[in-house]
Amino acid sequence: MHALLLFSRERDRFSIFGANQSTFLDLHKVGKNSPNYFVYTLRRVVTVLFFLTLWVPQLKANLLDTTPLPCPKGSKLLFYLQRDPDANTVIYELNFRKDGSLHPENPVVGSWIRYSEQGQHKELSCIEKKFAYGVQSKALGKEEYEIRLAAHKKLPLYLKRSVNNKKYYVYVMIENKQMLLKRVFVRVNGGSFWFPKVQYIDLFLIDSLSGKEITHRIQI
Repeated sequence: MHALLLFSRERDRFSIFGANQSTFLDLHKVGKNSPNYFVYTLRRVVTVLFFLTLWVPQLKANLLDTTPLPCPKGSKLLFYLQRDPDANTVIYELNFRKDGSLHPENPVVGSWIRYSEQGQHKELSCIEKKFAYGVQSKALGKEEYEIRLAAHKKLPLYLKRSVNNKKYYVYVMIENKQMLLKRVFVRVNGGSFWFPKVQYIDLFLIDSLSGKEITHRIQI
């Protein structure tokens, strides 16, 4: 919007090209056969295109920010990850053995919900596990595990039981505060399918003490 207002004020001055108002005549004063008509018209078109290059990406980002995404549910669900450009979601669930105990080596497992394919559940491919959505786990003792996502190994996550209800949750330390992780959103801006250009990562959290919902952004 700011770019459009600027264009409206400057449309007859062409100050971005280093020209002043007296250099060009208004269109209604310039005949189509005048040698200045083509130059004037071309500069107007270039000016419009220039401001569109500033405005359209922001409009696209705003539309993506307001587009509702699905909210998966499940008794074993810990958190889930969503990203541009579609609603397909990676869910991270508790991995129980047949006897009902938590798997000691792989307590968390990720998989797809392909909403673009009638909500089918699919396993992650080997490449996806290794480079994007897989998890690495390390037992810390006392039924607690350190979890790291393949896409952002710098940030440790912690799987442990809640003191209140004894259920497992995933926590992250933000500014020396323990936060419960509910959702991850990855903003992608360009790149390719295998090597997307990540702009930022949003963590949707709940303060363990106050219960307040918090969004923490990690710029990439």
